[in-house]
Amino acid sequence: MTDREKGRRGDGMSVSPFLPVSLSPRLFCLLLSAFCLLPSGCRRDMQDQPKAIAYRESTFFKDGVSSRPPVEGTVPRGYLRADREFYFGKKPGYRTGSGSDRVIDSTGQQPGINPNSRAMFPDDVETFPFPITKEFLERGQERYQIFCSSCHGLTGDGDGMVARRGFNKPAPASFHQDKLRQAPVGHFFDVVTNGWGAMPSHASQIPVEDRWKIIAYIRALQLSQTPPGPGR
Repeated sequence: MTDREKGRRGDGMSVSPFLPVSLSPRLFCLLLSAFCLLPSGCRRDMQDQPKAIAYRESTFFKDGVSSRPPVEGTVPRGYLRADREFYFGKKPGYRTGSGSDRVIDSTGQQPGINPNSRAMFPDDVETFPFPITKEFLERGQERYQIFCSSCHGLTGDGDGMVARRGFNKPAPASFHQDKLRQAPVGHFFDVVTNGWGAMPSHASQIPVEDRWKIIAYIRALQLSQTPPGPGR
C-alpha cells in the first residue's frame, strides 16, 4: 500500500484521501473557515429583520413617515373611561393604582391604621355606581359561583374547594370578618380588577359591570350572615 493510500505523506503530515496532495493543511483550514462564514452571512435574526420603525422617516409611503395615521373615528383604548367610579372604583382625584402596591405588613394590615376603619381604603368609592336590582343580584350570584366560590366558598367563609384541598397558606379571605364588612365596595372592585396577595387579577375574565354585580352579591352574603342588632 502506498503512502497516499495510507493517508500519509512522506514528511509525516496527515492529509485527507479525498483531497489533492498539493492542498496544504493550512489552505484547507482557510477554505473550511470561509465556507463556515458563508451561511452565517446569510442569517437573519428576528431583531434584525427589515421593518418600519414608528415615527421614523420612510421613503416607502408618500408622506415620508413610517407610521400610518389611525382610521378616522378611532378612539385609543381606555380613553373613554372617564367615569372613574364605574371603571376603577376610585373617587375623583385619587390615583388608579393596584391593591398590590399598598404598604401591607406581615399581618396583612396597613401599618398604623385601624383595620376596622374605612380610612384603610381612602380612595375607594363607598356606593355602587348604579342601582342594584334583583336581576343584578342573580347575575352576580351566577358569576360569583363561577369565579369566586372555588376559593371563598358558596357562603363567603373562605372555605372553597381550593382551600379544602390544601391551598390555605394564606387562606382565602372570609367576607364575614369585620374588616371586610366595613370595607367600601370600591375595595372589592380593586381586588377583583388588580388582585390582592395570592389572588390574581380577574380583569381579563370578568367585565366591569359583572364585577360590580359580583360585589353586590358579596354584600348580600354579608347581610345574610350579619347578626341582628338590638330591636331587630
